[in-house]
Amino acid sequence: MTESRQKCVVITGAAGDIGCAAARQFAAPGTALALLDRGADLVEGIADECRSAGANVLTLGADQTRREPVEEVVAKVVAEFGAIDVLFANAGYGKFGTFLEQSDKMWRRHVDVNLNGTFAVCQVVARQMVRQGSGGAIVVNASSGATQYTNLLSAYCVTKAGLAMLVQAMAAELGPYNIRVNGVLPGVIETGMTAPMLGNGDGQRGYLLRETPMGRLGRPEDIAAAVAYLASPAASFVTGHSIAVDGGQTLVGQPQWYVTDYTRKSDAEWTAAS
Repeated sequence: MTESRQKCVVITGAAGDIGCAAARQFAAPGTALALLDRGADLVEGIADECRSAGANVLTLGADQTRREPVEEVVAKVVAEFGAIDVLFANAGYGKFGTFLEQSDKMWRRHVDVNLNGTFAVCQVVARQMVRQGSGGAIVVNASSGATQYTNLLSAYCVTKAGLAMLVQAMAAELGPYNIRVNGVLPGVIETGMTAPMLGNGDGQRGYLLRETPMGRLGRPEDIAAAVAYLASPAASFVTGHSIAVDGGQTLVGQPQWYVTDYTRKSDAEWTAAS
């Protein structure tokens, strides 16, 4: 990166709580932010916050499950800011459902968004970084479910596990171009998506708190701080790793939202953990 050019950070899934937290983390004078989600209108609110913090912000809409829109928005970012220095591949999808009842459509949706979409974004951006010849950093948002299974989230966990391996593959092949690739593995994070399940009194919230050594659930800012570190010069010798940001949850076993009595053979009944 030349002295005259702003550091450019691209964030996908920027309208979600973790994406917004990451945008705030990077927002500062001298930083160019490209905030991507399914529609540019979805990120206008966080874009205004980042502009107030001094960042130069570009908002873009694209469906990452289709390569052509991905290539188009990356080209727009480069045309606007000159280059890309950091990518936070954050966009993802998850829906509960039993393995036996899961539809082919739902399975494919997980694969298309989490695996195929993230692959496309990372490849297009990595090719741009190689052309620039100045290196870069890519951080992928996977999940603690990438390493330990979460009940009723088979498609989610399988695709997130694929992302953890994609991180290693990219790190190995992109290292010669001075491009580092790492991942974050969030545990249970308090977001708008998890709020309905965490707001049910002591039920699932109480259970998950008791299963978390740090005694609290995660915040989007916890993930954003880890992403900022992995993308920074302080992590210049860190590549090919996916770091758990889960308050120690996976030390005592993967936190579960739903449980069943395994002694009830041929009659699995899944209930909210409590």
